[in-house]
Amino acid sequence: MIIRTISGLLGGLIVIIVLIFNNTLPFLLNCAVAMVCMLTTYEIFVAMGLGKTLRVTVPSLIFSALLPILGEGTLWSGCWMIYSFFVFGILLLFDKDLNFNKIVAIYSMVLLITMSLNFIVKLRDFGESFSSFYVLYALCISWMSDIGAYFCGTFFGRKKLCPEISPKKTIEGVLGGVTFSLFISIVICFFFEKFMFESGVRVNFHYIIPISLIGSIISIVGDLTFSAVKRGCHVKDFGTIIPGHGGVLDRFDSVVFVVPFVYFMVNFFNIMRV
Repeated sequence: MIIRTISGLLGGLIVIIVLIFNNTLPFLLNCAVAMVCMLTTYEIFVAMGLGKTLRVTVPSLIFSALLPILGEGTLWSGCWMIYSFFVFGILLLFDKDLNFNKIVAIYSMVLLITMSLNFIVKLRDFGESFSSFYVLYALCISWMSDIGAYFCGTFFGRKKLCPEISPKKTIEGVLGGVTFSLFISIVICFFFEKFMFESGVRVNFHYIIPISLIGSIISIVGDLTFSAVKRGCHVKDFGTIIPGHGGVLDRFDSVVFVVPFVYFMVNFFNIMRV
């Protein structure tokens, strides 16, 4: 537990450092997201037993990093068309070692991870003067839900949530995760409103509270989704790069669905009052 806590604190510190330099070195966040996309994609391939199949992994890793770097423009659309042709026009037709199920899994996982995590960059670009707050808020909904669920499940967990998918997850852990995520989200909003935002900027908490609650539930669904992926690949964790946590994807699995959700919410609802 101590190692897990230290790793989590160091990971959070890295995120804060990247966000601190967002105004002076905005491309740093793009590069960080691109790196996460590559690492998580590679971990998926290793779990599928394709880590050493370079003809698949190398093009996929390169493609996974392009969207956070290039953005959703004509150039990335062309790269997507080329990658799609490579997967279905070459691998599916001529690679006898890959069946249809693996081809579909490769393609869907690469697109899901890349397009979902790219919403971190889109959230930053949309936020303008609130960009760092929006990114931190979205990540905290997910990660604080994980932390709350872990500790509440460890100390108070009794009733299993989905034992066939994730035997350690409990209903008590879920309730603790949602509660802790909501609490930290409110604390972060109060902190930014008091110390970081310009005078007169206020947070609409009647939007923040339901967004945080729903986002926390979505993060748990994302966690369970990738637990099902791990179970299908017969692995316990996606990697060992983060001590006490597992792989990079083990930390970003719940983020995959939460960040797009937060992006659309802040687009539809005015959560800031100026």
